[in-house]
Amino acid sequence: MAKNDKRADQGIRAARKNKAIVITVITVMALIAIGFFVYISGFLPKVITGVKITKTVDGVTQTIDNISVAETNYHYYQVLSSYYNYGIISGDMDMEAVYDESTGKTYRQFILDQAANELMNSTIVNQEAEANGYIIHSGAGRYADLSIESAEQTSAMYGYPSLEQYLQALYGKGMSRRVLRNCLERQALTQEYENYVRQFLFTVSEEELNAAYDANPLAYQRVDFDYYFFSGELNEDGTYDLGESVQNAETVADNATDADSFAAAVVDIIGEETAELAGFTEDNNPTHVEGYTNVSADTITEGMSDFLFADERVEGDTTVIETEQGAYVVMFEERRVNDQDTVTYRTLTLYNEAASEADSTPESIAAAMTELQARAQSLVATPMDSIAFADLVKNNSDSVSEIIMGGYNEGTTASRFEASDTNVLSDRDTTLGAWLFDSARVHGDTLILPSEDNSYVTIYYFENVVPEWMYTARTQIVTGMVNSWSSDILSDSPSYAIAYDLFKYLSN
Repeated sequence: MAKNDKRADQGIRAARKNKAIVITVITVMALIAIGFFVYISGFLPKVITGVKITKTVDGVTQTIDNISVAETNYHYYQVLSSYYNYGIISGDMDMEAVYDESTGKTYRQFILDQAANELMNSTIVNQEAEANGYIIHSGAGRYADLSIESAEQTSAMYGYPSLEQYLQALYGKGMSRRVLRNCLERQALTQEYENYVRQFLFTVSEEELNAAYDANPLAYQRVDFDYYFFSGELNEDGTYDLGESVQNAETVADNATDADSFAAAVVDIIGEETAELAGFTEDNNPTHVEGYTNVSADTITEGMSDFLFADERVEGDTTVIETEQGAYVVMFEERRVNDQDTVTYRTLTLYNEAASEADSTPESIAAAMTELQARAQSLVATPMDSIAFADLVKNNSDSVSEIIMGGYNEGTTASRFEASDTNVLSDRDTTLGAWLFDSARVHGDTLILPSEDNSYVTIYYFENVVPEWMYTARTQIVTGMVNSWSSDILSDSPSYAIAYDLFKYLSN
């Protein structure tokens, strides 16, 4: 009987042991299953840090932001796309191939570095925006919402059952509507604030502009001239015989007194057939150019700027500039300060939704446009300053680019509104040009113009009109200020740390 009890006890213990093993196996399998579904769901890329942003304050390194793998991946693919477009990286390149032999970094890691650097700069700028109270002016959230709507339309157009699936096809696991919105809002705030700094924080007085001109007048002068290149004869050793080319250039120089005679002298030498191929017609003289700067003139050939911008230069002066391949003949016409009027203005665009509805009629579109114009009138019923109108744009515009820029348009010249064969203007363009360049125009004036097809209406807000040289000077001075500001806010030695290996396993 004792033996039977002992055997029974052993059986019970064995059963318990087997049960424990089964429970352990089931638990492990369950954990594996859970881990698998967590992995394929894209949960981990959303919550695990891919890039850590830090800065050093008083010798102490602080973490100022943790960017998830999913958000970093979005920026990775943005950088990758731009590098494809510029030909820096080809479509068939192995991203795991070594890019830098000295460090062993791969092309994937190189692109991640660029993405992390952008995220670092964006984080610093956005902190500055928050610290300086800019957020009350920001339209970054609205920009993100409008961009999400556009992404939804694109995903449907490409046949994806949901926006989530479309985003994951583009950016890998973990990308979702929420993650995309975070990315878009972050980027928009950075761009917004940089534009705000340029447009509102840095002002330049007229005295500063005049001082900039006096310090370097050539930078604000433009020159009209005529030129033509006569190629030398190629020798067997790869050099050029310049004899005939120099002679032809000197012949043109001796016979040219104005643009017409310069062109005629060139045509006499090269012949009618070659001249036609070169673009010479009754209405076109390809040897005549206008509005070149002292920098752009030298892009034609070295030494051209020295001739054209010399103090003693007078109309009709000519010269021959020899190069290794041939000879240029050049004739000076006029040098002037670039003082044509240049306007700066803002826009706020409202879309007529009725115009895009499948069942709309001309009558319903016109009725909706009447309501839209009334709304536009109400938005600017009260006079406002520039920052108030910029805020109005961010809160109401249906154009995402206007939200980022506060509707800002600068450097527009009257030539933009001069009709020609290559610049066909609508009645709307003509009306806008006349309004912008009306001498009675003052800061804060507004104009409401519907599109000719009634698909949208635009509110125009006038900022200023200045000579183009003054606009150029201001742009250069402000750019210098912005560069100094950018260096200042990056002075706390910000840096980033990338979990490179995570992107291999969590992004695909």
